[in-house]
Amino acid sequence: MNKITHVVFSDGERYPMLVDECGMPDFWMTLFVTANLRTVLTASAIENTMRDILHLRLWEEVEGRDLVAEFTSGKLLTSEDIHSIRDHCLLSARSVKKFMKNKTAKNVVNMARSYPEAKRMFETVSKPHYFNRLSHITAYLDFIARTVLVSRADYAEMHSKVDDMHQLLKAQRKKAPKSKGRITAPELKAPPPETFERFMSVIAEDHCDNPFKNAMNRKRNMLMFQVMYETGFRAGEVLALQIGDIDFHAGTLTVERRHDVPYDPRSRQPVQKTLGRTVAVKTSLIEGLRDYIFNVRAHIPGANQHPFLFVTHKKGEHQGKPISDSSFRNRILKPATERFPELFGEINRHGFRHNFNYRLSKRIDAHNAWVRANPELAERENKKLISEKHEIQIRMHLNGWSSEGTAQTYNLRHIKETADKLMREDQEGQAKWLKKGSVT
Repeated sequence: MNKITHVVFSDGERYPMLVDECGMPDFWMTLFVTANLRTVLTASAIENTMRDILHLRLWEEVEGRDLVAEFTSGKLLTSEDIHSIRDHCLLSARSVKKFMKNKTAKNVVNMARSYPEAKRMFETVSKPHYFNRLSHITAYLDFIARTVLVSRADYAEMHSKVDDMHQLLKAQRKKAPKSKGRITAPELKAPPPETFERFMSVIAEDHCDNPFKNAMNRKRNMLMFQVMYETGFRAGEVLALQIGDIDFHAGTLTVERRHDVPYDPRSRQPVQKTLGRTVAVKTSLIEGLRDYIFNVRAHIPGANQHPFLFVTHKKGEHQGKPISDSSFRNRILKPATERFPELFGEINRHGFRHNFNYRLSKRIDAHNAWVRANPELAERENKKLISEKHEIQIRMHLNGWSSEGTAQTYNLRHIKETADKLMREDQEGQAKWLKKGSVT
């Protein structure tokens, strides 16, 4: 089975590579990455593109096709092929793989025949995911077709046919079936704020239900979750924090973009997806980090070989090295959420970011309510109402966003609550009016 691995070059560059069971690189994937992606995308973005192309290869496997061989012989995609690939891009890879796994060797011949009917029951991906997936597949197919056909005598004629294929593939991006259900968003499905509050109380290092037995691990893990909870930092940004990113005097944490640094021993380097930023935090968190650095981290062998804040404590080859993304997911977050699965089962890393933005909205509401209720005191203390535009600017800074649209997306839970409150007030007002009218 092929897998994606990250090769680390001497200058720190992370190069995602698709390799087989013997460790041999996949020729066409490597050529495409090197020629088209390597100089313009980060390693994580390249890997995401590769996974989308692997989804195309699932289609080839189901349909019994070899597009490279077909392109080489001059046979390009038909409109039926393109529509089939479009529909395939809507499906979750997990559903397709499960379908393929359930097919016994005896029934492989009938896989392509049963696939159109079976896929009606498959899970689907979001429209942005579909759009990106089909865009990446379109670019890959265009690259493969032009590369294998360039040596043909009829290349000029084939070139125009490749153009037609490319345009038809691009046109499918706008043809994703419309959802028939309610408008949904991840932050509306995320656990409510009370769940995160309960989680943070359980993860406190002195709580009796804390799932981590080792005292040093309790302190480190609690601090990692506190940073995510109080700042809205992504998990990757927390894993990438360095000691120098803490300003102990100003009480701030800083996120810096440091892609492909050679001194990070992790092949899959946690990096910042958004703009760098500096965020003020509670004094208690700063003091907790100081205590961890001087009284825990300083005594871990190997931790002094790099500047990263949170390190592996367990003895072994990884002791003292910065915590990897997989270790955080499987050895820190997973045990923490499994302590009370009925309560914390829906908590994920990105949920902390949505929770942070929800609490930010509530704080801004409380600030504005206080200013309106205490105009004279507010004027003396130079406290002003926070306008909607100013709120978006605050949210963009704290989250490192460059788009106002993203700021609005992360405020959906609060918007929904406000809308529900207004509707309830309106309904209660109508009920009172009707009751009054019936009395008279």
